[in-house]
Amino acid sequence: MTRNVKRLTLKLCAALFLIFAIPGIGSTYDMNEKLSVEGTLTGVYQYGDFDVAETDDSGRGAVVLDLGVNFHPTENDEFQVTLSSAAGKGLNIVNPLSLTLYADDLEDDLKNINGRDRDYLLEAWYKRTFNVSENAKVGITGGIIDATAYIDDNAFANDETAQFMNEVFVNHRNVNLPSYDIGGVIEVSVSGVSIRALAMNTKTEIEDGDLRSYNYFAAQVGYRLESSMGEGNYRLYGFTTNDRFESTEGGKKENLTGFGLSFDQKLSDIVGAFLRLSWQDDKAVIDHDDVYSGGINLNGSLWGRDKDEIGLAYAYLHGADKAMIDGTDVFEAYGKVQISDFSDVTIDIQYVKDKMKENDDRDGFIYGIRMNAYF
Repeated sequence: MTRNVKRLTLKLCAALFLIFAIPGIGSTYDMNEKLSVEGTLTGVYQYGDFDVAETDDSGRGAVVLDLGVNFHPTENDEFQVTLSSAAGKGLNIVNPLSLTLYADDLEDDLKNINGRDRDYLLEAWYKRTFNVSENAKVGITGGIIDATAYIDDNAFANDETAQFMNEVFVNHRNVNLPSYDIGGVIEVSVSGVSIRALAMNTKTEIEDGDLRSYNYFAAQVGYRLESSMGEGNYRLYGFTTNDRFESTEGGKKENLTGFGLSFDQKLSDIVGAFLRLSWQDDKAVIDHDDVYSGGINLNGSLWGRDKDEIGLAYAYLHGADKAMIDGTDVFEAYGKVQISDFSDVTIDIQYVKDKMKENDDRDGFIYGIRMNAYF
């Protein structure tokens, strides 16, 4: 274990000990009925057993502190500010595989965010809700927003701090969802039907660290179904950008465009399931064009601990026509144990295999532990 990892581990243990050991420190702070502050301290350590030429097995960790401040001056007005700070870059910096193994924002991700000369500030937005009728509402949000909060959401596979760690089970990468940049959202809710339309301006890296600005547009229609099994959510979305991305033909720019489905359904009080399907046009240079993923969630009430859970999932990513990757298989399983009302521990195992079109295939097992403290 390197000196930096040792220091990181000691800091993590000290911080988590304070939060786990002192009663009451893990509660949400409601300053009053209009103002609340919530935080999460997350520590993660992953060890990669890679079967990749010239890549050594390696272990890395990180600690992340997320802080959210929400202000509701009226029932129809809402302000949100979200901050994050991290120590450590995790296993991602030595990962030889095509997918991010831990999808949270780590040390490098939180500095000069999207080339905006802004550090640690993830969200800062205002939302106004209009009550059209008893069952119909319209919400308009503007500011620094995160597209993952509105598009391709899922009850069982959408939170890297509490559910699966691999990025493919948080959001499909070929949806190209931007985060933490200027944008706006219109949300319409009528009984069990929801419609969301989103527009953002953000930046993408092109070469040698240079960034190029582009516009991103997405829309999603969702339906919430209540049945004897439990709640189910069924979503259809599509997205596009302006022509700012390198073409596979060279000499011109292409847009990114695609669509997808995101379903989650309770099958009983104990079992839930999710399914995601997404497709992306491959005229621009991309790694994967089609992605299919699914899995199950088991609630701990099966063994008398309703706040524990187990997640099992598989994903297949088809390589784009002119990409170096033919396809990628991902398996992931996690078990989360609730230690107290404000803390939990998760054990996670991933297997990722990149099938290459010309070079040797690359694969690896990734073993992880994640600790959360909520306050």
